[in-house]
Amino acid sequence: MDSKITNQINEKQREQFELKRLNQTLREELNSLTAERFSANNLQSPQQIYKSHIKRLKEYNELRDTGLRLVQMIADEKSCTLKDVFDEMGQEMGD
Repeated sequence: MDSKITNQINEKQREQFELKRLNQTLREELNSLTAERFSANNLQSPQQIYKSHIKRLKEYNELRDTGLRLVQMIADEKSCTLKDVFDEMGQEMGD
């Protein structure tokens, strides 16, 4: 009876080992395919996309702030409001 249980345990351990090996192989293949996909198609990883969007958003905000400062200078020179300057240029005050 002990040898039967021992054989079953050994068989389950072999199955477990094979499943772990297969899992590792599949993970390596997934990593390889993911890296290949990003490099072959010049696609960006989600982290790269996130960084790019943040960089572009900061640049947009800086340009918008500079534009608003210029409009404020014009408004100060004409002694009128920002809205008046925007209306004169045919622009809306929205973001």
